[in-house]
Amino acid sequence: MAEGITGWRLHVGVIFPTPVPPRAVLEFYEAVPDGVDMTTVSLTIQQLSDSDMDEAIKGMERAAKQLANFDVDVIYQSGVPPVVRRGLGFGDELADRLSQASGLPAITDMSSVIAAMRSANLKTLAMATPFEQFINDRLVDYLAAEKIEVTNNTALGIKRNVEIRRLPIPIEYQVARKTYLDSAKKPDGIYIPCGGWGSIHNIELLEKDLGTTVVTWMNAMIWSSLRRGKVAGAIEGFGKLLASL
Repeated sequence: MAEGITGWRLHVGVIFPTPVPPRAVLEFYEAVPDGVDMTTVSLTIQQLSDSDMDEAIKGMERAAKQLANFDVDVIYQSGVPPVVRRGLGFGDELADRLSQASGLPAITDMSSVIAAMRSANLKTLAMATPFEQFINDRLVDYLAAEKIEVTNNTALGIKRNVEIRRLPIPIEYQVARKTYLDSAKKPDGIYIPCGGWGSIHNIELLEKDLGTTVVTWMNAMIWSSLRRGKVAGAIEGFGKLLASL
């Protein structure tokens, strides 16, 4: 590989559960080093109902095969609600299925955030999401089975993805900050899933404001993908996790 070729250092194939949020693509390229690229495939989730999530799971292996045709190096499945819908261990099971379908290494969102939490020694968390409470409850149970306790969680109760995307970017910061401060005991960190709201730029703001560590879907995706691709070097300005690379 050489400079100027797409993904000459690492080419990540990302399966998004919905049409790709443009801001997510912009912020990915703001954070990653030169030579790291991504190609995306979108699934069909329009609202966070169990039926839509089940349909999305059915399409993930086909999406992984499609990405393999675009010379990606690793498959990344984004979106935790479909994974926790199936219960403990499904993140690893799905990674195996995507790897078999594509012939490439595969990472799931849930598995990557858990790995990131363990790397940062986060055993207790405040969790802020735009989801309905039943999805938060599943996340709490999934993480508890992995020996990670959610001490306080906030769900904004939004079902439709288009409504999540309409949220002003500062809402993520405000909700996460309040959830952390309202915890009965001070948690080790903050977890913020969902690619449809907020911004990677909120991570460092929260960490500096609260003296904590923040794991989101985006910094976990970049962190786990670069580690899998052996792309080393600290990324500054986006929080502790990416600075640890």
